[in-house]
Amino acid sequence: MKKNLYIPKQIAVILFIGFVINIGLLAQKDTTYTKEGFTFGLLPAISFDADLGFQYGGLTNLYWYGDGSRYPEYDHSLYMEASKYTAGSTLLRCYYDSPMTIRNIRTTVDLTYFRDLTMDFYGFNGYQSVYDKEWEDDSSNEYISRVFYRHHRDMFRILTNFKGRLGSTDSPWEWMAGFTFFDFNIKSIDIEKLNRKQDEENALPELPGLYDKYIDWGIIKKEEANGGSHAYLKAGLSYDTRDILANPSKGIWTELFFIYMPSFFSSFDHSYTRINLFHRQYFALSSKRNLIFAYRIGLQHKLSGDIPFYLLPHMASSVLTSATSQGLGGAKTLRGISRNRVVGDGNLLANIELRWKIWRTKLFKQDFYLGSNYFVDMGMITQKYKIDLTEARNQLGSDYPLYFKEANDKLHFSYGIGLKGALNENFVLSADYGIAANKQDGTSGLYITLNYLF
Repeated sequence: MKKNLYIPKQIAVILFIGFVINIGLLAQKDTTYTKEGFTFGLLPAISFDADLGFQYGGLTNLYWYGDGSRYPEYDHSLYMEASKYTAGSTLLRCYYDSPMTIRNIRTTVDLTYFRDLTMDFYGFNGYQSVYDKEWEDDSSNEYISRVFYRHHRDMFRILTNFKGRLGSTDSPWEWMAGFTFFDFNIKSIDIEKLNRKQDEENALPELPGLYDKYIDWGIIKKEEANGGSHAYLKAGLSYDTRDILANPSKGIWTELFFIYMPSFFSSFDHSYTRINLFHRQYFALSSKRNLIFAYRIGLQHKLSGDIPFYLLPHMASSVLTSATSQGLGGAKTLRGISRNRVVGDGNLLANIELRWKIWRTKLFKQDFYLGSNYFVDMGMITQKYKIDLTEARNQLGSDYPLYFKEANDKLHFSYGIGLKGALNENFVLSADYGIAANKQDGTSGLYITLNYLF
């Protein structure tokens, strides 16, 4: 029987290793690193999932460095990705970032459409919601369904962000403002669609998942169950002394965001306010700055109102290094821990990394380096999402402890190692492998993406 491995990306791993080896075989040693004019990175987007099938498509990042006087900083960056799974999941994304479009203001615009046929859903408030991996393991006697902890989600997003200096042009203090629009379409897993690519032995059973049960128990409000449209305003301050944006060797980067979603920008009659604080710091541990210690601490807290359940994982930021900005759990927050495992009104996040630039050279007038990173990720719920468990108790009876624990959340912990290949400092191909320390959080995860985590 096939197991539902989240990202068995053997093909992507081979491509990544091949990319690194080919660069190494062709490269000649050169100690001059600068870049001007236009450059780009182009890669296939390929992976495989037992239920989604093969992912196929491509991604590219185009950079304009101008006369090169600002290198490794760029004047303009345009990232584009289009990929699709054979069973139907789709990702389309266009992300533009530039400090030159508007004079003295950094402008970021993102357009993303992401159809996820099997979006992870484990409940709310971390360890208050019990996770049983045997229920999605089709080789287990306790098996229910490989997609028991999943639901369907279509997401369309328009994001804008603007940053400008406070005071002189070299001041580390910046103001931030922006507008973000979301449209969500959420529903139960389309079992029939997923089964089209399965033989009879591996077909998924027609059974309700956890998402369906939460609706039946009244934990997910019926008016929110199928998603909605929302827009919020954000404003804040940033303190930034990094020497390089893509992989700093020194400096501090701290952002404080206030988020306000008014009811007239929402499908529902309620609004909410939230605060986000992220602090990042970088230290060079060698004179050549090839060994770097970096850490990130993030705090997210609801100040007022009601947040729709599907917006709870969203984390506001001035920069998006991937198609989604959500947590906790998964490629961009807690590597090795299941995606969206830790969801509540407020949470605390910490990432610690040791980064090593192992080898550096120049090829065809392109700056290249190969690096590795060693990390520890931690997070927990600090503010519970209020849920009514009365109906769940009544319906479940003695099975209630199989789904819920009457306890506050505690620290979720993972650790792992990564490999990086970078062209011209800014195009960074990344492979991270993380291991969850607690089986309640999953087992492990392999993530083939772009960019450092922070």
